[in-house]
Amino acid sequence: MIPPSDTVVICFAHVAYQLQERFAALDTGIHSFAVRDAETLMDRVGAADVLVISGLWQNGLLDRAAKLRFIQAIGAGTDQFPRDELATRGIRLASARGVNARAVAEHAMALILALSRRLPEARDNQARRVWRGMIGDLSQREDELGGKTLLVVGLGDIGGRLARLAKAFDMRVVGLRRDPARGGDADEVDDPEGRSPGAAAGIGEAEPAEYTG
Repeated sequence: MIPPSDTVVICFAHVAYQLQERFAALDTGIHSFAVRDAETLMDRVGAADVLVISGLWQNGLLDRAAKLRFIQAIGAGTDQFPRDELATRGIRLASARGVNARAVAEHAMALILALSRRLPEARDNQARRVWRGMIGDLSQREDELGGKTLLVVGLGDIGGRLARLAKAFDMRVVGLRRDPARGGDADEVDDPEGRSPGAAAGIGEAEPAEYTG
């Protein structure tokens, strides 16, 4: 059991993120401290009831963390943690699933726009001080996203957010999801294993996808 808030101690362990500083700014009254490297973490983890961590994790910490009762993984993945050992020691583990949904979806949308508008080429031309003339070949010119079809493999937190962004650009979104009924904002959703294909918005077959994500 985690101690009461007036006695619990949280350790924020990350090489770069300002987690402890932002938590302290909330003025919760809960004691916390930060570590930035594996050696310091090994020395100080024994004082923590709660550990917020990602890349600095190593299994040897458990033998130095007698008070530890809760681990909050900073990222969505938890494969690096020995779940059976944590259960034996009565330490609960939580992931941060969904925390990066907006950032990753927006990054994917930025890459789609960069390819469509040929931004890498424009950047290189600018660096070389080259002014590209007019181009008649449509396949070599900047393009618009409106009317294009985006295929999203997986419509979870990230894929669902990406679908909404794509719809804002007037794209048609086709999604693959094990449960097509939870298609969200996609125009058409199919089961990747073909068990129960269906259209979320009553639209027929998808046009060839111009961009995938």
